[in-house]
Parts: sequence; structure tokens; C-alpha cells
Amino acid sequence: MTESSLALDQESTRYPLSFTQEWFITLDQGDDGGTFGPRFMTVNAARVTGHVDLAILQSSLDDVVARHELLRTLVVRDADPPYQMVLPPCRVPLEVRDLPAVTAGSRDLVVQELILEAEAGSISAREVPLIKALLCKFDDHDSVLLLTVHHSVSDGWSMQVIFRDLGAFYTARRTGIAAVLPQIRQYREYAAWQRANATSTAEDGAPAYWQHKLDGAREFTMPNDHGHPESYSRPYSMHVHYIEPEVMNAASALATATRSTLFTVMLSAFYILAHELTGTTDPAIRAFTAGRNEEQFQNTMGLFLNCVPFRTDIADCTSFRDIVMATRETFIDAMAYELPVNVIEQTFPDFVKSREDLRTSQFIIANQQGPLGSGLPHPIAEGAHTVTERALEGQEVHDIPSGTVWNLYPRPSGELDGEVLYNLDEFDESTVAGWTAGLRRILAGAVREPDRDWRQLAGPASRHENRV
Repeated sequence: MTESSLALDQESTRYPLSFTQEWFITLDQGDDGGTFGPRFMTVNAARVTGHVDLAILQSSLDDVVARHELLRTLVVRDADPPYQMVLPPCRVPLEVRDLPAVTAGSRDLVVQELILEAEAGSISAREVPLIKALLCKFDDHDSVLLLTVHHSVSDGWSMQVIFRDLGAFYTARRTGIAAVLPQIRQYREYAAWQRANATSTAEDGAPAYWQHKLDGAREFTMPNDHGHPESYSRPYSMHVHYIEPEVMNAASALATATRSTLFTVMLSAFYILAHELTGTTDPAIRAFTAGRNEEQFQNTMGLFLNCVPFRTDIADCTSFRDIVMATRETFIDAMAYELPVNVIEQTFPDFVKSREDLRTSQFIIANQQGPLGSGLPHPIAEGAHTVTERALEGQEVHDIPSGTVWNLYPRPSGELDGEVLYNLDEFDESTVAGWTAGLRRILAGAVREPDRDWRQLAGPASRHENRV
């Protein structure tokens, strides 16, 4: 069902948008790009063992759409004000493909190629459902299930919820025993709750905290090589980097010793990198958060992610340990007083004025973790495990709204896999590679000697110093 075919006078199906949905509208570039464009999507894959009953799989996918309203919800962007419209349950497009014969050892590589193929595809934000499935079969006992969901209705946490529920529905239909799943609140209920709780007139409320915290602050932006264009002429690229287990284990040990988190230690290293690039000692670095602090919405599928500024003045810190301790307090307070990103941007417009300098570009950290972990089993057929995508240097990736996004993937084996999403219209690949090498150097030195003067960890300031 497409947006143009809707009877828009059905008032009972219209609901206000969440603040996150409103933020995405401000980043939209129409149907050709941006946050509602056809390439703004999430793709997840599961390797399935055993015979897959296609009729049961189809019905189970449909069950997921029936359970989670947002997968059949359209955001009507050209209305005043925009709103979301929930539509009846509908059938999920399911494509089944028989793969050419390959050796067992080559199948893992084929799976990675299938993920890349799916990520090079598209899915419309103007018709429901906002999910599609592809089942690729090596043989009757080995297959790959790929789910593509438009990013305007999903995040990494939600994809794990979808796979969990899909497995439960598949088992229920195969065995005839009703699925046992936690009760859920729908995303429209979250939007209503968020609006009711986003403002406070109390002197100790969130607006008062951010009024003080962002006084005189500017969002940290990265110096670019070619200026920030009005629109991009090419897809985004990906730079892949890696930090070895020895460094990350030492970072985790420092996090434990300072009663903080691994993310806090990483953010502290980013502060020193920001100083190295620009000379600043008072950076306000933005990072994506899960946005799921309320337990009642832990099992709700939808777009919850938020983008929170973490401002820490490191000028008076002597050592890296001091920076970690200061960052810990920043993190605790910012999460306690978390506000939707667009509420912060609208309430404190001076904070985002740094974006007016076209010589710099937005910079966001994404610490990629979910509620269920990665690679968990799902009861589809005889069993299925989610597949971790192996990032390839230089590969084109789905659209992101602007600037750079640094994805951080701490692995159970200890190492950290990283990706920097960037556009060659703004940055040279060598520039991005220099950043990631700098981050690794700073972190390795810092966790080896956390009480050393942190200024000795930073290399010579780059040619961009004092431009932001």
C-alpha cells in the first residue's frame, strides 16, 4: 500500500511523530536521498541450518508486521504538521533464491557478498511494509535469510527484536504452540510518552542542565579537505580500522579501575584526538545512544536512537586518568538528563552554529551494541545465527545524512573493529586513515600509561588547528 493510495481523512489512524522522527525529517533530502530516501536502510542476515518451510516463514514474517505497528506505519511528511499513519497488517515481500553450487568453504564469502548486494539495494519509505526478506538457499539444509528494513523505522536494537520475534513465531507455527513473547508498547505510544516527558520547568530538570552545560559551547566538527557541499555527488565510503585485543583489554581494565565504561575511555581518547586536530580543550562531541532508558519500551520495535552531546573541559586535567574521570561524570549526567536531539538543537541554536563553517563537517560516534548481543541463535528451522558483516575498505555504504559517523564494534574476542563512514566529496581517504591511526596511537599510549601527562599523548596539531 502506497502513501498516495491512502484515505488521509482517517483521523483515527493519525498519530503525532516522535522527536526522533521529526529530527529525521529535518535531515531528509526527498525521495532521492537523506533519512527517508530509498537507500537509508538497515540490513541484517542470519545463517539458517535445516529445511525452511517457506509457508511458515512467510506467515511468521507477517506475524512480525502484525505485532509491530511501525513496520506498517507511514510518515506523512508533506502535511502540516507531519504525522504518522498506522495501516492494517500486510504481507511481507519474500524473495526466494537458489544459489549456484559452491564449496562449503566458499559459502561464508558468498554470505558476505549477499549482504553487500542487499545493502546496495533500496526500500521505499512511502509504502508498507517497511521490511522485505530474501532467503538464499545453498541447499535444503543451509541458507541465508536477509532482512532489509527502512532506517526511518528501525535501529540496530530493533533488528535484534525483529529476529527474536521472527524465531518465536516460526517455532510457534511449526509446533502449534503459541509464541511466548513479552508484551509490548507500540511506537506511537512511545512518541506520546516522549512528548509528555521531554520538557520540565523544574530547576533541576533536563532543560536547566543543558542550559548550563551548553553555555558557550559549539558542537565539535571535523576539519574537512574539500568543503562541505550542499549535496553529495556520490555514495558514502567506508574506512575500516582495527584496535588489537591487548589495547582494548587494557582499556577495559582502566574502565573498571575508574568505575566507568569502555565507551567512556574511548570518548576520552576522542577528546585528545579532537585536541590534536583542532587545539580545542573543551570539545562537545556527539554520540549516538540507544535512547531506550525506559524499561516499558525495551521490546518496542522502532527508531529510538538519539544523538547526545558530551562536553568535557579537559584543560585542567593532568593525566588521561583524569580525563576518564571527568568524562565519566559528563556521561552520567548527560544520560540522566537525556533530551531528544532536535529538542536540544531547537532550544540551544547557538550550539550548532559550528555547522555554518563549510570547512568543517559533522562528527558523530556510534558505539554499536544491542540488547541481545550479536550472533545469538534464533529458532528458525533447526537453528539460525545472525551473521556479522565483514567491512571492506573503501566499500560504498548506505546514505547517512551528513558529515562522518564513527562506528565502534567491541568484539567478544577483545579487539575493536571500527568503521568511519565519510564522503569523498569532503574528505580524502588518507585524511580519514590518519585520524584512525591517531586514535589508535592515543588510546594505546593512554592505557599503557594512564597517569602520564595527556598532552604528551597528542601528536603535533594538524594543519587544521584553530579552524574550529
